[in-house]
Amino acid sequence: MNEKPAYDPSSLQLIYSVLLMAQLVITVVVMYVAQEHANVRFEWGYWNHIAIPVIAGVLGSLGKTIWNKGMVKISQTQEIEDKLQVLTRIHIWQWVMVELATILLLTYTLMESNFFYFIFALVNIIYFFTLRPKIFSLTGGI
Repeated sequence: MNEKPAYDPSSLQLIYSVLLMAQLVITVVVMYVAQEHANVRFEWGYWNHIAIPVIAGVLGSLGKTIWNKGMVKISQTQEIEDKLQVLTRIHIWQWVMVELATILLLTYTLMESNFFYFIFALVNIIYFFTLRPKIFSLTGGI
């Protein structure tokens, strides 16, 4: 009577889709709002022209580090259900890190009307596309 329900990783696809759609909607809003006033400019004198892309890169690297540490933990775990839960957790944390970096870049695109940040945000969104839930490729699902 005290049995846990079977683990269902299908919610990963929903979470991934919601985060991806949020990025795309925010991108469209930023493009619409900033289109008339924005240009691409980079000046060494402005700290944020260097710091913001570096912070976004660090967030992406942090997500990758979380992924790598989680994979080590998965290889050391014996129970399949525990492995799936760790896999779910590391997916979500990696996605959140990449999402935060994208939102940071899009926010600065809007604040400064500078599409310099937008270029990095697009690269981040393309990277996010590659982070599709790996569980489905392992199980032959969606």
